[in-house]
Amino acid sequence: MWLAWGLCAVCAVLLWPLAPAVMLALWLAAFARVLQRPLTRWLGGRVRIASALTVLALVLVLVPFVAVFVSLAADAYELAIELVGSPRGKEILEKLASRGQAPRPEATHVWDIVLAQQERAWTILQQVAGTATRVVIQAFVVIAGTYAVLVDGGRWYAWVERHAPISPAMLARLRDAFHETGRGLFIGMGGSALAQGLVATIAYLALGISHALELGLLTFVASFIPAVGSGLVWGPLAIGLLLTGHTGAAIILAACGVALIGTVDNIARPWLARWGSLQLPTYVVLVAMFAGVFVLGPSGLLVAPLAVRLAKAALEAEP
Repeated sequence: MWLAWGLCAVCAVLLWPLAPAVMLALWLAAFARVLQRPLTRWLGGRVRIASALTVLALVLVLVPFVAVFVSLAADAYELAIELVGSPRGKEILEKLASRGQAPRPEATHVWDIVLAQQERAWTILQQVAGTATRVVIQAFVVIAGTYAVLVDGGRWYAWVERHAPISPAMLARLRDAFHETGRGLFIGMGGSALAQGLVATIAYLALGISHALELGLLTFVASFIPAVGSGLVWGPLAIGLLLTGHTGAAIILAACGVALIGTVDNIARPWLARWGSLQLPTYVVLVAMFAGVFVLGPSGLLVAPLAVRLAKAALEAEP
């Protein structure tokens, strides 16, 4: 038994750098079964072909989305650094609410703007791929792992159930908590924040605010913070518009923030919670994310909430 535990500890240490990628693969596979199962039936039980087509569909959907997100994140980071570097609070608000001063895309449709961001993002991703092999390896592990779990996940779980040093009931509890964490982070919290970010971005674009897409991404990030949430972005924006003489736009944005952006959160969060409830207080999740980043870096955003949720499931188990 000691030998088995020692070897398991060695494996855990060696495999830890790719643990977040494996977690993402497990969660993606759980989400992808919604598409894989009907495809398997339609293909006459050909699981491998159905799984390959499912993974291909995920890649075609997620890669452009990730590319746009990376591009906007880089711009949002640069904007945040510029604002933080402003010596006075009033100057920060005026820069934040600038209208028509930043280079605007020549595109006339939102989709054209997205395509323009995607082209820039591909350049960023190529640079990342050229300088960070680790990122490429993690992406490969996520894609290959999603396919492998779709094909053999049931057989793997049966093996773990036979050989795990805990009871099948406890293992099932931890399994459910693991999947619940993925649904809660990506559907429950992420879906609500995404809805707020989209509504806010539309409002920023309609009011002609510079850096509307980057500010929309910052609104998405701020939406995870309890109580104040997206108001951390659209509130100062409205004040900045007022200080720069755009009173009408300031009133419209404040009204949209209270009546639309806030309402989206109140409606979307309970509705999405039916499919993805983390069963943890939002404050606890936020503290876990921040602490995880301090200890583990970016991967802590996923690992720390999962650790807290698994601990809660273990503590709630009957002796």
